[in-house]
Formats: sequence, structure tokens, C-alpha cells
Amino acid sequence: MLLAELEIRHSRAVAPTRRIALGSQWLPTDPAPGYGGVLLGGIVAAHIGDLHPDLRGELDGLIDDLENNRRIPQPRLRHRFQVDVVGLDR
Repeated sequence: MLLAELEIRHSRAVAPTRRIALGSQWLPTDPAPGYGGVLLGGIVAAHIGDLHPDLRGELDGLIDDLENNRRIPQPRLRHRFQVDVVGLDR
């Protein structure tokens, strides 16, 4: 039984700005937070310790921009979101 799914493709870690694209995704959020919200929360919780302390303020700004439906300039938090997956690993 599949409860939620998120495929993330990314460039290698040696690049100063990593490229990221989303592959297949199924993130149900009803009833809130739903399995999709739990999956996303788990991903953030598992990796928040890897975030450089200098970027914590940027993360707060990104979350605020997302909550208020603002345009997200690229790159953010040393990552660039892209639609195509050419040259990206799973």
C-alpha cells in the first residue's frame, strides 16, 4: 500500500549550487496534514541538521514566501529548482 510518494532528482553534491527537479509525486493532504504532509515533514526533519547555520534565516524567508504565495527567486538555499531532469541523479 502506497501512502505518499516523492521522487527527487538532483545534481552531485560537489556543485556550489545544486540543481533539483521533482519526478513523480503523490502527496495526499486530506485530512490535514495527510500522508503527503507527514512525508514532507519527515524529509525536512531528517535533513534540517545538515543546513548551514548561516542559511537558517534564508529558510525562514523561503517558508514565509511559500506561505504567502510569492514568487520564489532562484537559486534559494544554494539550490536551483528546474523542471527537466537531464543530467540529474535519483
